[in-house]
Amino acid sequence: MSEKAVLNIIYTNIGRGHPFYLDGIVRCLKKSYKNEISLNIKDVFELSSGVSLQLWKTVRALYHCGSQGGPVGHIYNIVRKRNSPQTSSSVVRLMAGDIRKYIKSNRHPTLVAHPILVPMIADLAPVYYQHGENAVPAEAIIRGAKRIFVPTSQAAAFFSESGINKESIYTSGLCVENELTEKAEQDFNDRLRRLERKDVLTGAFFSSGAEPRQHVRKIVLMMASLAKNGQRAIVLCRKGGRLEKALAKEIGLNSADLDIADDNIKQVLERENAAAFSYSSRSEEIELTNRLFSYFDYFVAPSHERTNWALGLGLPMFIVHPIVGTFSPLNRQILLDNRVAADIDSDKKGADFSSVLMDLNKEGILAGMARNGFGKYNVDGFQKIAKHLAGELLTHC
Repeated sequence: MSEKAVLNIIYTNIGRGHPFYLDGIVRCLKKSYKNEISLNIKDVFELSSGVSLQLWKTVRALYHCGSQGGPVGHIYNIVRKRNSPQTSSSVVRLMAGDIRKYIKSNRHPTLVAHPILVPMIADLAPVYYQHGENAVPAEAIIRGAKRIFVPTSQAAAFFSESGINKESIYTSGLCVENELTEKAEQDFNDRLRRLERKDVLTGAFFSSGAEPRQHVRKIVLMMASLAKNGQRAIVLCRKGGRLEKALAKEIGLNSADLDIADDNIKQVLERENAAAFSYSSRSEEIELTNRLFSYFDYFVAPSHERTNWALGLGLPMFIVHPIVGTFSPLNRQILLDNRVAADIDSDKKGADFSSVLMDLNKEGILAGMARNGFGKYNVDGFQKIAKHLAGELLTHC
């Protein structure tokens, strides 16, 4: 039996977005190439120690503070830009130290999803950089990667127009959870029938990894509005997090564990109108989402990585404000340009959400948003990236 090819995968595990994009590739590689490719999966906190580790912890703390918006958020964005990979600041070099030591001992092709990691190790091993977002802010554009994976031709153009060699860019399609793509057409057709019949709708609610207070407040207001008017809603929230606590305190909605979300969810929703489900890890969150997704008629979330559902799966989106960070405003504009989303940019809209929703549904706008978001983009980005990686790794094994 021939020796397996080896792929290093380094997570930052800060926030949800970058780790989510690596998770999807890992699941595809494990499913299709477990006998051919060995995965060395690490994260920066596991690899780092001393000053390096403390700096990574500081970055994580800044993320959680910065994601709340306001003055702190503004400061966080400045820090991100000034410590972008291209500046090669002394801080970034200190953060890189232990990661470089690891790569020196494991000089295998390496997959990352955060741009800051690329210049840290690009001189030591071939780096594959996944840019999973549709938005391309300036700090995402980096040099030194052997291959850059992007979701759309529009994203690819931003990289090439910034001087990145076109031959190093691979356009994969939108990176949507693999399990959702398998039933995408059936879910879309069922959803469209419900929207066109003007049925009582079921919404799905999500916050970001940092659970900004203003996002949580709007979600609670929207949930209260729906409950008062007999609409259905499902909330997915982090166990012990700000959203879970706010739902229990403000509207008396207690969350259930993963094993409660079974095939009887429809009966649960018909009886209760609203249900909240909590998770302790990304893998639990993904499992919950996969099991519940067929019931979603629209969803509410910040304009981060879940925007792919609106653009590729025909699931209308309501964007909770404030818009935080550098990716979110660009993603929001892409959503609005494609006519697949609407803004919830005030507490008043949150408190009146049931009326807003019913008016949009009555006028056929929600059904139009669903149609606008299905069939335009390929949604098998994770599978294509895994196949491309396998092709390169096994060719040179």
